[in-house]
Amino acid sequence: MKGYFWMPNKPELKHFGEVILSTSQKKNEVIIYGSFPEFDRLHYNINFHDDIPYLYGYTRDKKFITLLGLRITGASLSPNPPESSAFKSEHKLSFSQFICGPIQFPFNFSINRISVTAQFMEAWGIPNPIEMEVKTSDNSDESPSKSYNLKPGKPISIPFEPDTCTFYDYLSHSHKFQINHLELKQRNCLSFTFQRNLEISELYIFLEKFREFYTLITGVNLGLDLIVIYNHKVDGVEYQYEFDRNISNNSYSFIAANNRILGIKELSSSVSLKYFFKEYNTFSLPLAHYMGYLNSDRSNYVTFIQPFISALEIIYNKCYREQEKNAKNINPTLEEILKTYKLSGKHKQFLVDSKLAKTYRDLHLKDKLIALINVSDKLTELVADPIAFTKRILDLRHYLVHEVEKDASDLTLLNNRLLLGKHIVKLKVILEYHLLLMMGLDKEIVEKRIGRTLPNFVHFDRY
Repeated sequence: MKGYFWMPNKPELKHFGEVILSTSQKKNEVIIYGSFPEFDRLHYNINFHDDIPYLYGYTRDKKFITLLGLRITGASLSPNPPESSAFKSEHKLSFSQFICGPIQFPFNFSINRISVTAQFMEAWGIPNPIEMEVKTSDNSDESPSKSYNLKPGKPISIPFEPDTCTFYDYLSHSHKFQINHLELKQRNCLSFTFQRNLEISELYIFLEKFREFYTLITGVNLGLDLIVIYNHKVDGVEYQYEFDRNISNNSYSFIAANNRILGIKELSSSVSLKYFFKEYNTFSLPLAHYMGYLNSDRSNYVTFIQPFISALEIIYNKCYREQEKNAKNINPTLEEILKTYKLSGKHKQFLVDSKLAKTYRDLHLKDKLIALINVSDKLTELVADPIAFTKRILDLRHYLVHEVEKDASDLTLLNNRLLLGKHIVKLKVILEYHLLLMMGLDKEIVEKRIGRTLPNFVHFDRY
């Protein structure tokens, strides 16, 4: 995508450049032939990581683009600068957000409606088939002509108060008059209307969360195909939007509805989407560890041991800690103290009720992980032996973090990459199971579907 670019505060100074969008390679960049004063300032400070908020552009195909969150990643002299540029200097910048439309995106534009399509969204199911009505008119003075009228299916509402979300058919059509050829393209789409207008920075966060939601209920990390921002001030004006954390998945060609945690009909009759956004902060850190795994190339499994264990411990402390407290079990260490030392009844009660005593009552990390596995027969079946599985994982983790003695640890996984990979994937499934529960799904649905998703079914069937 080639054209001319300028800074919002100096529209008279323009440089030729090229935008490169590549969601599958996690690399969005713009190449500018020439330099803006903002670039020189960054060079002077020897700092290539200062953000440049905005950069405007106008492409050869007559579209206005806006790039946000730019950072200089390199500068050099171009041996073969394009003919459209009189400058030999070449600056490469990454950017976090991309907006393209028929008119310039306003600097302080507020957003109240968007539509989103995602990878394999069509497999969720079409609400109603599209009807096409073709009419033929026969005039004596003219040759017969045909007209058509498209009737898309009725949208499906999805609970998402106070905002609204609907699932509907996204249509595009073209008619080639020379050969009397009608081409229709149909895609499923989610439309969001916001009660409170969003700034562009808020939209970035919203879409990142929605991609995580779609990933969880699909079981596969998927990208958002087409994001459209509607201009509520100018009728008919739409903007295409892209963001850097929208990473496409090229490993699958199709994902059927029965290979997902939730179908569109189940989603429309549940509060899962609403609950996910409402309670997001309660599980955002474990979810970040989960998405970090899915978005990586997974070439080094050992790097996921500590994040997964930390994520599971967070989940235990948030969801199961009360059960532990209500049990009122005293740790053997505290029990030994109470037996050994002659303490008054007041002092004994103080120890039992104090924060220190709560620490004594805490389960060890091993016990927490085993408890998280044992909440489900499905997870117990997955790991075969929860105690042995947990010991192998934690022995390797303790050895890598604390450098404990090798002789006292089971380091089977240290030099067996295949076996380590299987253990990490099973930890991922355990984490995924509890994240689905935390986002409000019924345990019965999770139990039934967790082993059906494409990344998971082989592990339940084979191991």
